[in-house]
Amino acid sequence: MIRFHDVSKSYRRGAAPAVAQLDLRVAAGELMVLVGQSGCGKTTTLKMINRLIEPTSGRIEVDGRDVAAGDPVQLRRKIGYVFQSVGLFPHMTVAENVAVVPRLLRWQSAEIRHRVEELLALVRLPPAQFRDRRPRELSGGQQQRVGVARALAVRPALMLMDEPFGALDPINRDRLQSEYRRLHDELKLTTVLVTHDMTEALLLADRIVVMQAGRVIQQGTPADLLAHPADDYVRQLLETPRRQAEQLERLAGAK
Repeated sequence: MIRFHDVSKSYRRGAAPAVAQLDLRVAAGELMVLVGQSGCGKTTTLKMINRLIEPTSGRIEVDGRDVAAGDPVQLRRKIGYVFQSVGLFPHMTVAENVAVVPRLLRWQSAEIRHRVEELLALVRLPPAQFRDRRPRELSGGQQQRVGVARALAVRPALMLMDEPFGALDPINRDRLQSEYRRLHDELKLTTVLVTHDMTEALLLADRIVVMQAGRVIQQGTPADLLAHPADDYVRQLLETPRRQAEQLERLAGAK
């Protein structure tokens, strides 16, 4: 589905690259999570897929086609994109927000209405209750659900997600993580998700890619990383979820 061929990105001449000589594959239907500390290159990697950031060198392919060969606007309209701040238009209703890209693509009004209703139901926001609300009338979790619905509006096969749950309270965060995993599987999506939260990565990912200083230092299933961390850095990333799990076990076993 996605292939990085020796991709590098430098923002300033002479500075260390944000991403260096990246070779990476994302299989169709996979939910791949990029993790690492701030500045490791994970968001740059994500944004190069839909050309919000252009690579300095190398080639990126989606479905075997070089993304640099076509119109970036047309490329982005075929890829769902969800980010932490959601970015809903405050003057539009929920339905109008979800319908933004279908309207740009000149879908018929009846088709747009049907798609909006379908998507709101899919993200578990009853259309009759939510379609006419403004973003300010929604909770953070509801706004993020609308953001996911909007990203799915034109039936993309590929979803890019940049810290999509980071601003939510723990209950909504857990619910939306589970909901998105359900949608990913149900709709047979391919997803690349960026997070700094190793627990989130372990719970959601089919495969985790650990980045440091613009390079991939380990990749594998959550079980692979837990069983065989490649070095001290990966071990440190895994320490927090391990410690939290151990603390919860102790508390549950306390008399």
